[in-house]
Formats: sequence, C-alpha cells, structure tokens
Amino acid sequence: MLKKPMTTEELFDKIKGILQEKDKLPDILDYGLGAYRPVPIKTYEFDLKSNLAYGGSEGIYLDLWIEYFEDDKKRTSSIGTFKTLHENDEAMHTMAALLADFILEERAYVNANLDDFTWEGVDVYPLDESGNRLKWGYSCNNMEVALKRKDELLEKHPQVIVRDNATRKEKVFKQPAQKEKGGERKK
Repeated sequence: MLKKPMTTEELFDKIKGILQEKDKLPDILDYGLGAYRPVPIKTYEFDLKSNLAYGGSEGIYLDLWIEYFEDDKKRTSSIGTFKTLHENDEAMHTMAALLADFILEERAYVNANLDDFTWEGVDVYPLDESGNRLKWGYSCNNMEVALKRKDELLEKHPQVIVRDNATRKEKVFKQPAQKEKGGERKK
C-alpha cells in the first residue's frame, strides 16, 4: 500500500514498466516520457484519454492524460507521451497497438490496486458476525455523511468500519448491547 498518492508520472512509468516486462514496447519507439508536471492521483474515478497523431514536423506521437473531477470541476492531467520518428502506415499500426496495450494494462493495474488510488472521502464497510468484511460498502464525500451511513448499517450488521481515505485511518464501530425487555433476560 502506498503512503501517498501515486502521481501521473509514476502511473505512466509503472504501466510502461509492465509493458516492457511483457515485451510489449515496440522497437520503433524513440522515447516514452512521463508527465512533465506530475500531479497526485487521488481517485480511481478517472478516464484515460489519448491522442495518437502524426507530429507537426516528424514522427508519430501518442499522448496520454487523465480526466477527473476535483472540487466539482473537470480537470485533465498529462501522464506521458510515446514518440517514434517513423511515419509509415506500419508505424501507425504499431503505435495504435501500443495504445491498446497501455489501456489494457492501465485498467488492470488500477483495478487490482484500487486502494492506492483512493485518497478522497470516507468509506463505510459492514462486517459479518465473524468480523469479516462484506464485499460491498459505501463511499461518502465527508465524515458526517459516513457516520450517518454507519448508524444505518449498525441496525443490520454487528460491526462497521469507517475509513478516512486521506489519512488511511480506520475505526471499527460495534452494535450497542441489546437491551433486555423489562429488566429480565429472555430465555
């Protein structure tokens, strides 16, 4: 688990490394460079976007960026660029294959490491009678909403975890002890 959000440059380099390990980086590449001004990625709720085009003066460029919402505004941040000096049809097909491979590997990596891309909001998860986390939960925008959701879940579940994604701190809440009717224990 990461101690701080991964940056756009680090994501590009990670996926580039995966492609290299799988021998999916084409020999025709002149370079693959991560973002010039990297920004932290605080949510997995982003869209990977791309532009594959001939350069203004030479070669073919594959530019990659992410689109996401921050402070209720749509933002974009570059993650990196691949370039080849080749300009023939075969080179364009090769770069298109690189784009497809990058998309596939990026999606698989993010989905396998969602926690590394969750740095905003508060998550609420119910636990079963054995203390095992159920396979579902809620993501809330703030702690106030999360604590209300926690109270609702405690009506049906013995324990609930509330996790502040920014600090990575979790707190377990338990159902209050059941009150006995009329001061006597039920048999």
